[in-house]
Amino acid sequence: MLETRLITQYLTALRTDDSLGQARLLAVAADYDHHNGSGLVEQLEALSLNGQEAA
Repeated sequence: MLETRLITQYLTALRTDDSLGQARLLAVAADYDHHNGSGLVEQLEALSLNGQEAA
């Protein structure tokens, strides 16, 4: 549930070019990964790369 919410918020930050929001969400994801080992940071970074390729 938290992962889905963070991904949705990260996509919104990407669409609105909110670099501060992106950095904040990556930091939250890194903390989440540290405690849960979910690979969320890698998922967010992949979304960011895919967005850059589409632009």
